[in-house]
Amino acid sequence: MSTAGRSFGAAHPRLIPVLLLKHGMIVRSQLFKVHQVIGNPMSSVERYSHWNVDELVVLDISRGEEGHDLRRDDLQQQYAGDTVIDVLREIASVCFMPLTFGGRIRTLRDIEARLAAGADKVTLNTAALDDPAFVQAAARRFGSQCIVASIDARRLPDGRHEVCADGARRATGRDPAAWACEVESLGAGEIFLNSIDRDGSGHGYDLELVRSVTSAVNIPVIACGGVGRYDHFPAAILEGGASAASAANIFHFFELSYSHGKQACLDAGVPMRPLGLGSRHLPREPEYDRMREDARIAERLRQAKEQDYVAARPESASRRRRITWCKECVYPSISAAPMDYDDKGVCTGCQMARVKTSIARSEWDRRRGLLKDLIEKYRCRDGSRHDVVIAVSGGKDSYFQTHVLKEEFGLNPLLVTYDGNNWTDVGWRNMIRMREVFDVDHVIVRPSVETLKKLNRLALIIMGDMNWHGHVGIMTTPMKVAVQNRIPLVFYGEHGYLDLCGQFSMDDFPEVTYRDRLEHFARGYEWTYFEGREGLTSQQLAIWKYPTDQELFDLDLRGIFLGNYVHWEANEHIKLVTERYGFEMNNKPFDRTYRKMSNLDDMHENGAHDYLKFIKFGYGRATDHTCKDIRAGLMTREKAIELVNHYDPVKPSDLRRWLDYTGMTEDEFDRIADTFRDPRVWWREGGAWKRQNILD
Repeated sequence: MSTAGRSFGAAHPRLIPVLLLKHGMIVRSQLFKVHQVIGNPMSSVERYSHWNVDELVVLDISRGEEGHDLRRDDLQQQYAGDTVIDVLREIASVCFMPLTFGGRIRTLRDIEARLAAGADKVTLNTAALDDPAFVQAAARRFGSQCIVASIDARRLPDGRHEVCADGARRATGRDPAAWACEVESLGAGEIFLNSIDRDGSGHGYDLELVRSVTSAVNIPVIACGGVGRYDHFPAAILEGGASAASAANIFHFFELSYSHGKQACLDAGVPMRPLGLGSRHLPREPEYDRMREDARIAERLRQAKEQDYVAARPESASRRRRITWCKECVYPSISAAPMDYDDKGVCTGCQMARVKTSIARSEWDRRRGLLKDLIEKYRCRDGSRHDVVIAVSGGKDSYFQTHVLKEEFGLNPLLVTYDGNNWTDVGWRNMIRMREVFDVDHVIVRPSVETLKKLNRLALIIMGDMNWHGHVGIMTTPMKVAVQNRIPLVFYGEHGYLDLCGQFSMDDFPEVTYRDRLEHFARGYEWTYFEGREGLTSQQLAIWKYPTDQELFDLDLRGIFLGNYVHWEANEHIKLVTERYGFEMNNKPFDRTYRKMSNLDDMHENGAHDYLKFIKFGYGRATDHTCKDIRAGLMTREKAIELVNHYDPVKPSDLRRWLDYTGMTEDEFDRIADTFRDPRVWWREGGAWKRQNILD
């Protein structure tokens, strides 16, 4: 029945983000089967706190005995321990909203531990199905208000729905509405209803399923599964009769998505709490404990000076794990990119590459139509500003982006470049030539060289990544220029984590977000971390300051990845841009990869910076490039292994330039770098560093 005229009483309908936790990482889910790693749970919860969300649901979907592990030791945000309770404590410390936590709860003691660690409510699923009396015992012990019955339902061929257990792996024969009535009678205070068929589809809620349950019970029902657009949210409440609309994937990939989702509900007449940006409890730019961070830096420098490396300590042997590699490409199981593997040992990067390859020409045509509609929505009509900003480095992708948007869509773009001062000669020529060959305006933002030198040195010591300034500058500068010029649309090329590790589905259409920038590009280190270090001031760091949430919302600023709408294959693009626009490839090979067309804007990306990735994780740029070429059908895995074993260990010649540039000796560099060796990958033997080889 429709609830359009329904009185909601004192309790406002709620909009609830859902986070899926798998072995310590937040994942995107598709049909309860494919799990793609989003990243750190704490940064996601912090972002929801900034958005003042109504409530949060976190579900632990881990299987087996594997511990919870962020997989990277160079991130600013970490948690002590490796259990789900350890993770929950860290989540609760940055969660300023009611928190429901579920997954792997079997006993009253499990519930007690989760409530003690910071959860306000718990969800019961498989344990309740196996022993319905458990619901009654839990409600009596802790109160109905904190017991949520989680129901995962699958549609059968005849149109009926069936409740499933064990993460949708086991059918129960139960009808969702009948089961909902039973758990209500046993004392559950709320129902979390998820459609297995709609999970990750983006097609909207299964409203028939939602109505069947809401009409059968008197307790609140949270609808989940299938949201792909903001206008899907109000339907769960107005048409499905749910007390709350929830979703997972959509909140990961769009900036201020919670605010836009709530606005869609308010516009549809759902009486939700008003929008609110900014938390009085938690600033968006992190405030770091200076004494603790100074102590961390001092300890790293001590380790470097005394050569007391964590990976070389005897007690680190217990952390070492046998590395495995994807069965189709050559990515290792411990990687810088957030990645997961299926039961056959195939990484999500390969899985999503197959999906991308299978996309029909008609679908790319449809996507081009979506891109056209998007452009027309934001195009300037009166000539008062540029139509779009294009983030460019002068590389092959920059040329291809500009070609598509200016020549094929007829836009008047403003090119914006962050100058990290690490250009190759050919890279600089390519970048400067763009203004002339495309006849466009071009803004180049050039930080002080002395500031860059300080950031290079500091970032090496703090996170083992001298290019912090470049990663963050590239994702910040175009957005800042867009705000300053009131241009609501910014274009980037391809989302790197789709290409490398298959972080999301091709149907997700992810956009630039502050969370993604801070967690993945900045490693959790915002510009505020560097203020006061080596005399750096807020004014000197202004280039790396992101627009405020209010500025983003008021302008409806969106950062679009063109690769979601246009077929992306670098080996094809290079032919177009060289023949039509005179793009130059590198005239000499890189030390650490066989490709000559990538990262010409920053000589250290393929060199010294990438060497640090090898030091940390035991692999480098040649692994990245061979995996791309394997997936494109251009290289065999056997050839890739040969190239990886040749290139990945090479210490690059450009390191000499970086050392002279920053005033650091090679011995200092090596000692600091060695403190970042991951003890799960590296060990010391006979005075030398050892790691498992891909041929072992």
